[in-house]
Formats: sequence, C-alpha cells, structure tokens
Amino acid sequence: MYVVSELEALADELPALITAQKAALQVNEQQMTTLKDAGLIYANEYWRGGKYLYLIYPTEADGKRKREYIGCDPERIQAARDGMQRAIEYDRLSAETRRIESLLLQGKARLREAVNHLSGNYRW
Repeated sequence: MYVVSELEALADELPALITAQKAALQVNEQQMTTLKDAGLIYANEYWRGGKYLYLIYPTEADGKRKREYIGCDPERIQAARDGMQRAIEYDRLSAETRRIESLLLQGKARLREAVNHLSGNYRW
C-alpha cells in the first residue's frame, strides 16, 4: 500500500503546482501588457559627434533602416532609453512565458500518459 499512498501524495501536489504556474503566466501577461502599453522601442543608440542621439531600428523587409533623431535633450534621451529597456524586459518576460507554457504542455502530456497507463488504456 506504500505505492498507493505515494501516488496519492504526488497527485495531491498537482493542483498547487498547476495553480502556481497559472499565476506566473497571468503575472507575466499582465506585466507584458503594461510594458507594451507604455511603449517598446526596438532600436540601438547611435551618437553622432558624441552629442546627438539617433535611434537606429532593425532592418525592415525592404532592406531599409529607420533612423530617428532624438538629439541632446536629456528628457528625450531618457525616454528613448526607457523604451529600449522596456523592450528588453518585454522580451525576457516573453521568453519566460514560453518556458512556462512548455513546462505545462510537457506536464499535460505526461499526465495524459499516466492516466492512460493507470486506466489500462496504455498503448505503444
């Protein structure tokens, strides 16, 4: 009967684990929405003459790169840097969300396999 009690103990852990992952997903999605609403800037800094900031965006499908003049105004420079930092954080949260979703998908597959195995419907 030790095996049965151990199996039951493992099964009892599942709801809390699933709830924790679900909560983490919701927090990530909420933070990502907040960051996106605040504005994401996917660009690199380029300083012309060491004084004037330009933002250089990634190359588009037509091969052109957008350049945006920011200038030397400290507020505009900080706003641009904040937007770039938000984009970095957004990408980090997106990767973390994908990792959690992958864990949940793998867990689902293994739980399905366990249910099939315990019910006698296990097939190769």
